[in-house]
Amino acid sequence: MAQGKYFSSTTLTFLFLISHFLFIIASGLEPIVNPPVNKTSYIVFTKNHDYVKILTSVLGSEEAARQAILYAYHEIVGFSTLLTREEASHLADQENNCQ
Repeated sequence: MAQGKYFSSTTLTFLFLISHFLFIIASGLEPIVNPPVNKTSYIVFTKNHDYVKILTSVLGSEEAARQAILYAYHEIVGFSTLLTREEASHLADQENNCQ
């Protein structure tokens, strides 16, 4: 019989254990972002680099603003966030935001 055509029992056991280990790890993980039902993801383009200050004026606290920023873009001046329609409308009314 030619060598190398089949996996050895040690290799199969190892692959089996690794796959079960990864399954157990993955099944216990929560999604990174679990958005509330009434919030939508927005990308905000702005002239101001202080994203926390911008969102604080809408959300009311720096802590809420820090938690709301999903991603800060470096190639453009902007960030992504989860907001309600009312919050997004209030944010769009501010003069330094392009939308």
